[in-house]
Amino acid sequence: MRIPWNIESHLREERVATEVADGVYQLCSAMTNMYLIEDDDGLTLVDAGLPAQMELLQSGLERIGAEITDIKALILTHIDPDHIGLAEPLRKEGIPVWIHEDGYEAAVEGLGKPPLGFFLLMWRPAFARFIRALMQAGMGDEEPIAEVNTFTDGQVLDVPGQPEVIHTPGHRKGHCSFWLPDSRILFAGDALLTFDIMSGKAVDPEPVRGGNMFNFDKGQQQVSARKLAALGQMTLLPGHVQPWEGDLGELYSPVEYVQPSEGDHGEVHTPAD
Repeated sequence: MRIPWNIESHLREERVATEVADGVYQLCSAMTNMYLIEDDDGLTLVDAGLPAQMELLQSGLERIGAEITDIKALILTHIDPDHIGLAEPLRKEGIPVWIHEDGYEAAVEGLGKPPLGFFLLMWRPAFARFIRALMQAGMGDEEPIAEVNTFTDGQVLDVPGQPEVIHTPGHRKGHCSFWLPDSRILFAGDALLTFDIMSGKAVDPEPVRGGNMFNFDKGQQQVSARKLAALGQMTLLPGHVQPWEGDLGELYSPVEYVQPSEGDHGEVHTPAD
């Protein structure tokens, strides 16, 4: 796939099950990430990328000696077309899909038309070319997810790796990040990116630019960034391009974050007939 030339070259690299931490693998094409968490119970897939990334996923599984059936759960940071592309195909393979409860309606009913901000920002060349790359990888062809499990803030999910849910609204109302406290790994989704999609440049972790034209609530983005900053030193795995290591507290003034206590594991919802 041809990636726009004016986006920094190291941000355009494809990664096929690159181990970014012990037992955590990055899958990246069209500058969009999925991640595999591996433990003795199998694999958890974090985010479902784009429809054309099935071959990437299969290649990554082969590289680590696994199969589709080894994926025991798919957990989604949020319901955006570049994060749910493989969700319904994988659900049809018997893999349960997990989302925040605020994303349930969009997941099962479909996303509808893109927000107005999507079009108002297309005058920026790097952004337009980034979107073109996503569309070439099938963005817009994603299917509604026929059956989903929902979680809430603070849950420790009963899936391989046992990630903790941190509700990080702002980019989307139901956006969540996932935290592995023992290894200090944060799956940040689009709460914090290391890529400015407006300029095509690498940046320190920051909320998605574009203000309220492209996000649910730009003020809430900053609140969520400060919430994550309380976690301190980490390996941050964003929804797009490259991981980052450092202390988020040095970039944002932290607000108190209380580690979740042990709770239930959510409930299964299916659309009404």
